[in-house]
Amino acid sequence: MKLEAALKTSLDELRMQMLGAQVLFGFQFQGVFQDGFPALTVAARSVDAAGLALMVLALGLMIAVPCQHRLVERGETTARICRTSRRYANLALLPLAGAVGCDVFVAIERPFGLPLSVMMAVVTFVFAIGAWYALGLGLRRTLTVHVVEEPMMRTNTPLHAKIEQMLTEARVILPGAQALLGFQLSVMMTKAFGELPSAARVAHLIALGCLTLAVVLLIAPAAVHRITFGGRDDPRMHSAGSVLITVALLPLACAISLDVWVAFNRLYGAGSMGLIGALAAFVLLSGLWYLLPLFLRRLNRQIPQQP
Repeated sequence: MKLEAALKTSLDELRMQMLGAQVLFGFQFQGVFQDGFPALTVAARSVDAAGLALMVLALGLMIAVPCQHRLVERGETTARICRTSRRYANLALLPLAGAVGCDVFVAIERPFGLPLSVMMAVVTFVFAIGAWYALGLGLRRTLTVHVVEEPMMRTNTPLHAKIEQMLTEARVILPGAQALLGFQLSVMMTKAFGELPSAARVAHLIALGCLTLAVVLLIAPAAVHRITFGGRDDPRMHSAGSVLITVALLPLACAISLDVWVAFNRLYGAGSMGLIGALAAFVLLSGLWYLLPLFLRRLNRQIPQQP
């Protein structure tokens, strides 16, 4: 299999994970504004906060792949980005499984009690780990599949493949942003939103503006490709799309961090927990999406590339 096809397949698989995660991502934020939220126990609130943190981590890992492809490889298909895509996708499944278990606990604890909610959460987590990790490893041994790593080398990626991968990466990021945008719009119509402190409501409004900007920027490459270039391959299209996707992630990171602050405000009240959670989320996302790729790009410049 050519590297271009391998990377495209890996990005499609990453997109499937994002589509599965987007519903949970929306629930993490919407749940704290539901009518039954005030009745949650301290344990359920702590588990809910843990689930939110795990979902932010999973989302950050999944989106980190397009970031490295844009910033480190500049859209070129390399064995390194193929390996990175597989590894980050596999790694993201662990916090995703934890988040699923946390959400099951929070949803079940109030109507059915603590023992059943703990049991269901553990069973869900174990089943997810079994299906996402143990099943694949078991089949690899049973079917004697030998995974061979390709040598790390650069290739002259065709322009059509570059544009196709760039648009696929926008589709990887977009579902998470859409789920959060739906939350931000719908939650403003709830009674609980009106009970928030004014600072939290302003933060939510700023997050709404940031996320709207991110969604618009993520959709823009498709519009530019269609309107400006008539759907044809053009190096300028690839450059413009890459810039739009890269820039879109900054307001997306800001929006997620601000909404983490709002959610923690509901979970723990006005205090330092919300600020700590928001700062941690922003540091994590900006590190995975910008700082690490820029560091790797600088490191790659110092390493002689194989012909």
